[in-house]
Amino acid sequence: MQTIFITGVSSGMGREAALYFAQHGWQVIATVLKEEEQAQFKDVANLVTYQLDVTDPAMVDQVAADVLKKYDVDVLFNNAGYGMTTNFEDMTEDMMERSLDTNVLGMARVTKAFIPHFKEKRGGLILTTTSLAGSIALPFGGMYNADKWATTGLSETLYYELRPYNVRVRTFVPGAVYTSFLKNEDTNEVANNPMQANMLKALIPDGIENMEQVDEAVADIYKAVTDDDPDRMTYVTGKAAQDLYAKRQEMGDEAFRKYFAKQLMAQ
Repeated sequence: MQTIFITGVSSGMGREAALYFAQHGWQVIATVLKEEEQAQFKDVANLVTYQLDVTDPAMVDQVAADVLKKYDVDVLFNNAGYGMTTNFEDMTEDMMERSLDTNVLGMARVTKAFIPHFKEKRGGLILTTTSLAGSIALPFGGMYNADKWATTGLSETLYYELRPYNVRVRTFVPGAVYTSFLKNEDTNEVANNPMQANMLKALIPDGIENMEQVDEAVADIYKAVTDDDPDRMTYVTGKAAQDLYAKRQEMGDEAFRKYFAKQLMAQ
């Protein structure tokens, strides 16, 4: 039985991924932010939970140490995250710090805590949920774009550094997936902004009722973990996200920015 450690399983993709891996015969160690959120998993076979706040360095080190004493972890899945919808200029100091501390430093802390285990094991996989916003900056994401570009960059650094130890490093790249993550706190009303409306058309071209569902994204997470390709790093989920990502790759950075700006400014 293979073992996966997953952060951020309170709801959304993290929760469904934890259940999916457990149902497919994996030993799952899942972390939640609040102690009371553990109860939802108490009757799930092959799944144990820990409370973990990735913004607490001492807690990260303690949980990782406890887990690695008991389990030979094969996969680390960094999924904990914090998102928002806001103009950058409206962000408070607290929001900027929380965003960076969760999305970037939190991911870095957890990953750093598991690296010695994987190096000694001379194998394993580190998968991190980034975002399409980590490849294509999107308006009204506050610090989120910066966070996801940072975690994408750190993942690529580790892709090279851990390669001699046979440790694979991958990113899971969702666009718009119908989860509660899309409803995280806002600092202002941007729903009626034409640029926001045009961005949503690009991310959800077939309408909200046809946007990618959580179970579809989770199936792609499982593929990213179980893929035998030793060299692939990036796994984009959702047709609209895949199309935009491919267009950026094909057009190049400068040409794509001009193209996307026209889409966002369309009347």
